[in-house]
Amino acid sequence: MLISKILEKNFFSYNLVIYLFLLWNTIKLFLINSDPIIQVLNLLISLGIYFIIEDQKFIIKKKKSFSFFLGLVLFSLTIIKSFLLSNADDKYYYFNLPLGILALIVILKPFNEFFYLRNIFLISLLLPLRRLFFSASITFLMPLTKYLTWFVLFMLGVNPILNDKNLFIDGVQVNISEGCAGADNLFFVISTITIYMLIFRLNFKNNILFISISSIFVSVVINILRNTIIALVVSSNKPYKDYLYHFLHDSYGSLIFAFISVTTVSLIYFKLLDKELKNH
Repeated sequence: MLISKILEKNFFSYNLVIYLFLLWNTIKLFLINSDPIIQVLNLLISLGIYFIIEDQKFIIKKKKSFSFFLGLVLFSLTIIKSFLLSNADDKYYYFNLPLGILALIVILKPFNEFFYLRNIFLISLLLPLRRLFFSASITFLMPLTKYLTWFVLFMLGVNPILNDKNLFIDGVQVNISEGCAGADNLFFVISTITIYMLIFRLNFKNNILFISISSIFVSVVINILRNTIIALVVSSNKPYKDYLYHFLHDSYGSLIFAFISVTTVSLIYFKLLDKELKNH
């Protein structure tokens, strides 16, 4: 078996095997045309795993152990399954990364030493957790988004009419769907802060509380800004409004606002981290 020969004879460093798997998973998500949000989230997670292990050199010490054999079988099955993955309708793509990382950890370490590499596995779980978070957060994000968008538009003098999930501006209907609730935006921010905490941990409780509150606040504000702009575009009579709507509403456009949220929270996080380091 080629995988077994690579791992057992150390043709490559073990770190490189992990990097190649991260690259393969990224390529596969692109080939099956998965949602751009998933692709960017996977890239963020992969970078987090890379930074955690970049200064470590892993060596397989127990190549004849049961855990090595079990991990090798699991990793082989993961690679085979990922090759068979042909479209985004197969939701296995959510689990390919964590299963592959779990297998690589089991190959590298006995079960009783799993705790040593727990961080890269925890980061890999952010991919499947995205869907769970989306479903769980919609309940409170939808009404919050709906009323705050209405309030901001009202403050701008637009005088919108709120009706269930819809806003009406001068007779033009603006639908606020689940995709407008900002769950993905918030999850990007939470994922970023989670990765930061595992790599550059904040120690002061006040700073941890502040970054937690800031993350939610920034994400919600940026999403309301996005919805407000979309509502103004849809209700306008500009000839290019359809193009702007699709750009701002579809995945690639929404990623711009996620990037703004992540950048803002990152600046806050590293400012707090810098203060902690100076106080030590």
